[in-house]
Order: sequence, then structure tokens, then C-alpha cells
Amino acid sequence: MKLKVRAIGVVSLIILLYPLETAAAEIALYRELVKKAQSEGQVEFWAPSDEKSVAEILGFFSKRFGIKTKYMRWVDTGVQQRTLIELQSGRAIGADVLAPNREAQQQFLDAGVFQQPPFDYLKVWPDIDKRQYDPSGWAINLTGNSRAIAYNPKLVPPDLVPKTWDDCTRPEFKGKVVLDPRHKLLALHWHKREWFLGWVKKMVANDVKLIRGQTETMQLLAAGAYSLYCSVQPYSAQDLIDKGTENLKVVVPGELLMEAAWAAFIRKGSPRSHAAQLLVGWFASEEGQRLLDKVEYKGFPWVKGTFNAKLAAGNKVLFCDPECAAKAGEMSAEYIRALGLPVTK
Repeated sequence: MKLKVRAIGVVSLIILLYPLETAAAEIALYRELVKKAQSEGQVEFWAPSDEKSVAEILGFFSKRFGIKTKYMRWVDTGVQQRTLIELQSGRAIGADVLAPNREAQQQFLDAGVFQQPPFDYLKVWPDIDKRQYDPSGWAINLTGNSRAIAYNPKLVPPDLVPKTWDDCTRPEFKGKVVLDPRHKLLALHWHKREWFLGWVKKMVANDVKLIRGQTETMQLLAAGAYSLYCSVQPYSAQDLIDKGTENLKVVVPGELLMEAAWAAFIRKGSPRSHAAQLLVGWFASEEGQRLLDKVEYKGFPWVKGTFNAKLAAGNKVLFCDPECAAKAGEMSAEYIRALGLPVTK
């Protein structure tokens, strides 16, 4: 696994190796967007990520386009709900770009607090993979969230390292496997529904442990409390490994699960809509994805050289596309029932 790059100078050097936006730069709409964005001069972005990580990426954006940036970490559901109430009541907020959590996204859309971008994203950035676009046509998903399996190599011998998702149900791991009770395996559910629901019931019969929280669970795994974590976010595990956590490894069991996240919308009434669209499109472009990957391991797998591209090599990628994402609520209810937990209405 690669080490995470933190220094701006190193990141900039990496990007020089990948001259970016060459396709977009030849498009008149792109040049017009850049000109208008520069005249607006600044842009403010709210999203659910670490401030230090995003600051590095925004710093490069500012250097490239001469546009000032401001960022606020905007992740808690309660905080996002308060923002929605403020917007509905007509209060002004500073954000030009908002990336609400998936469970809150439809509420924001229904409330009419977003606006259509000045130009069609597809016409400005035709090379961005269409799987990154939101069905609304008003947003692009900026991060690729993957799912695989983490394990403790001291407790899992080489011959028992999972090669398929079914290996999580092996009797050797009875009572030593963790699942997140929140549905983190939507792509697996979407593509293999009947098998998946049967698999969940097998996990329950094998005394699976249901624990919320990625970092805390991986720390327990590394400490030897459990053998396998069968709904892990690989980038979270890699971050801990980079920080020195021992007895923790990640394996892709033949199928890498992928979801698109961070659907970035332009706030209705933003006086900097061109700068907002430029930031969103640039973030989703190859250059933005490479920068994002260097600090967060969340570049999409179809962008060559990203963390997820390396995980996907030699494996099948199961992607939770927009149709899948629209059914997330229904699938989550099915998942909870299969786990034997009560479903709230």
C-alpha cells in the first residue's frame, strides 16, 4: 500500500506529472466558466471531510485558478438539518457549494434550496465518468467510497484470508466477525439481492457482532478482539495503517464494492455560482480526483493510479449506481430485518 501524501509541495509535484483538464481546456464553455469564476473571486465549500485534507486540495485549486477558497467541515446530521432550516427560513449562509449526507440529500432537494449550475456539467467536462453524475443533473459525486474486508493477520492464517464474501461465514470465525448495523454493503445487496439476504442470515447464525463506527471497530480488530471486519471502508483502514496501527490488513474478496458520495450542489441564491461550478467540476475531474486520493484515498477506481483503482485490480467492481442509491432506504430496511433487528417506520 502507498503512503499518504501530506505535503503541498509533494502533491503539486505529483500533479505536474499529470497535466490535467486538457480536454476541458479546449471547450469554449469551460473557458467562459473559468473567466466568470475568476471575476467572482472566491468560493465557499461545505462537506463532510477533514478540514486539513480538503484545505490542501483547495489550496491547489486557488493556485491554479486564482480564486480564494473557504471550507467548513459539515458532517453531523443535526448540523445539516439546522442548515436546511436556516435556508428554508431565508437566513443567509456563506456556503456556495453544499455536499449533504446521502440520507439528507433528498430533503434538501425537496426543499428547493439548490440551483441548477450555470452550464451543463457534461458539456463542460465530457471526460468525467458519467457514473459520477447525480441523477438530478445538478450535482456531481466527488468521492468514491469502497467496501471490502479488514482482518487481523495474527488471528487469520494465510490459508483462511477471505477470498470471497462467503468466507466471512466460515465456522472458524464464529463469534469473531464484525458487521456494521448501518448498511455499508449496498452494492453487494443491489447486485446479488437474494444471495446477500441469505448471507446476512448466515452471518447472524454464525454469531456476528454488530458494532457501529469504523475507527473504533478496527482498533478492536487490531487488538485481537475480533478476526474479521466484513463491512470495512478500506481507506479508513489504510489511514490507521499509515499512522502505525499493527495487526491490521485489508483484502478485497474478489468483489470491490463501490458507492459514489459527496454529491456537491450549488446553493440557491449563491452570488458565486460560476466559481461554485468550477470548483465542483474540477474536484470531479482527473486532477481533482488524484489530489483527493493523495489525502483521503477516495478517488474513483476508473481514475488510473488511485487507491481504489489499485484495490480494483484483478477484482470485479460492484457499483451502487444512482438507481441503487435511490433504493438505499428500502435496502437498509431489508438488511436490518435480515439481521433480526426492529425496523423503525
